Amino acid sequence: MKFRRQALRQLEAPEQLDRAVRLTTVPNWLATVALVIVVVAAGVWSVRTVVPRTVEAAGVLIHSNGISALDALDSGQVTKVWASPHQRVTKGTPLYSLRTMDGKVRVENAPGDAYVVAWLVSEGEIVTPGTHLADLERLDTAGDALQAVVYAPAVAAPLLQPGVPVEVAAAAAPRNVFGTLAGRVTTIGAFPETEASLRAFLGTGPDVRRLLARGSVVRVTVTLEPDPAAPGGLRWTKSPPPFQLNSASEVTAWFTVNQEHPIDWLLGR
Repeated sequence: MKFRRQALRQLEAPEQLDRAVRLTTVPNWLATVALVIVVVAAGVWSVRTVVPRTVEAAGVLIHSNGISALDALDSGQVTKVWASPHQRVTKGTPLYSLRTMDGKVRVENAPGDAYVVAWLVSEGEIVTPGTHLADLERLDTAGDALQAVVYAPAVAAPLLQPGVPVEVAAAAAPRNVFGTLAGRVTTIGAFPETEASLRAFLGTGPDVRRLLARGSVVRVTVTLEPDPAAPGGLRWTKSPPPFQLNSASEVTAWFTVNQEHPIDWLLGR
């Protein structure tokens, strides 16, 4: 029996078990087609997809008059306190009584309908003219509805315009349960806020340093959409909370300032 030399050499060669076996090859044209499909799909997605650009800002719910300081008018000792924080009072309601230096007792009443944001003195304390007694939010302006006043980064202020839609989440009402409040930008401050200007409008209640933690900010007023059927009179995207939010409640707002396409990011627009 005769064998070809090539066959004999194959029989004499050792087994090459360490080499991978190639079953078949992928044609170059198929890989090229797959790459083109991926590139085209990514291009279509980057052109047709719309991504909202948002700006985040922290602030509070408040009425348009802001917070006013209630100061002592005379020297003396506080003998009685009727007011307490988070209380609504009407004009003429007794707030505190003061025994003056001549021994007379004077009762100081609320100057108007107001919400007591903070009360800073207690019975027995000695006060002098100008002593800061409380922070009051005036509620006696006709048609003055609760609104959101938030402080946006100053660098983002040029992107904001009146009428820009806003989502507002309240810290006291979890967003995943009640959703957000809907509103629109009403006014935008012309100058950056300082710690003094923040305290002049917000009083001593909110931590104004938190608002300035990321740098210079501008005040933005947001008008909230009403819902007469809701407990607090405001419209929520999910369901209204079973309680009414108080003035000076902390909120976070998101402004939709632009609708962008991913292709703009690649082109640096």
